[in-house]
Amino acid sequence: MKKVGAIVRERMIDEIKVKAKSANACFFVRLNKIPAFTLNTVRNSLQRSGAKMLMTKNTLIKRAFSDIGTTDIDAFLGSETGVVFVHDADVVPACKALVEFTKENESIELRGGLLNTNKISSKDMVDLAKLPSREVLMGMAVGAMAAPLTGFVQRMNQVVVKFLWTVEEIKKKKS
Repeated sequence: MKKVGAIVRERMIDEIKVKAKSANACFFVRLNKIPAFTLNTVRNSLQRSGAKMLMTKNTLIKRAFSDIGTTDIDAFLGSETGVVFVHDADVVPACKALVEFTKENESIELRGGLLNTNKISSKDMVDLAKLPSREVLMGMAVGAMAAPLTGFVQRMNQVVVKFLWTVEEIKKKKS
């Protein structure tokens, strides 16, 4: 018969594996003596951006990630580590929430993460947070594609307007 602690650890590892496999990104944060209220505030802001944070022992995190084939996360693990799983396609809001919170609280430190299968550093997370939202980027792309067409239509309109001005001037001279 297994001990209760072993069963709890196995379930925690399974939960981490399931969340890590389904996540688009996993960010690691160091939480140093953070009060419960502050931790709940971080979790709530992450949940609004489509992410969930999980805190557990580093050995369990390391074991879960090695079971799914990611073995090079030792640089992200530190004293008290929290893992943020982002399940939305847009990881920018979660990065913004984390970076914003690290500016306000010294007890949280960005360690880096995994974006799809690529390792990213804490500096990359800050750069991701500076990006505009997905909707704004899509609007910028559509605007960039529409700009040449708009310019062409304006030029063609000028040709018609100039022709009408010429006809109007000829009409004034004849009358």
